[in-house]
Amino acid sequence: MKYEKMNKFIKTTGKSRTTIYRFYEKNPELKEETKLKGNRRYIPEGHAKYFDSEKMFDEYKTLEQQNKSMRNLLECLADKDSFPSLFWHMDWSFFYTIAYKTERNKKSCFKVMTAMYEHLLNKFGEETGLRLFFTTEQFTNRKGCHSHFVIHVDNKKLKEAIVNEIAVFFEYDRVEVKIYDRNQAGVYYIAKDGLQGEDWDFRKDIRREVRVEN
Repeated sequence: MKYEKMNKFIKTTGKSRTTIYRFYEKNPELKEETKLKGNRRYIPEGHAKYFDSEKMFDEYKTLEQQNKSMRNLLECLADKDSFPSLFWHMDWSFFYTIAYKTERNKKSCFKVMTAMYEHLLNKFGEETGLRLFFTTEQFTNRKGCHSHFVIHVDNKKLKEAIVNEIAVFFEYDRVEVKIYDRNQAGVYYIAKDGLQGEDWDFRKDIRREVRVEN
């Protein structure tokens, strides 16, 4: 978490020192996130949103969407025979979003994701069990589709290498990756539009698992 000195925070928010102190008097739980060094108060940069009505509205809409997603997730998990429910209980290493530079339709996205998996399998498949679940989604602000996927890397020593390899594979596209967190409902999010035809696929390499069992 990054912090700003009070004087800089005043400039960032455009609010007076009195207004800022009053805010923290009314919100002691947020005041606990600030730091006091000597006689100087340091404010988390992220707190600037609480002094911007537009940012607060955007955050409210985000929370509203998250709450809706969580309700949908609970409904999905109630159906224990559904694919999202099955995938939810699996272990995953990373959550990815790929925004392609060129306009790709669903069929093209499917081929690219399959090619990526085969590439990783050929390079790492003998050393780590790979598991992949991906979906295709239409852009809302431009033509074409993008891909979401979660991937499990059985061999922890190869995680960094595989992340780097995926970055190279999609070097001309925008790649967003983060460590998978089951509590953020990532698997359900990428299945939110349903699983149909070339919209999705699930791939699994069992060679490592078989070798370990033997």
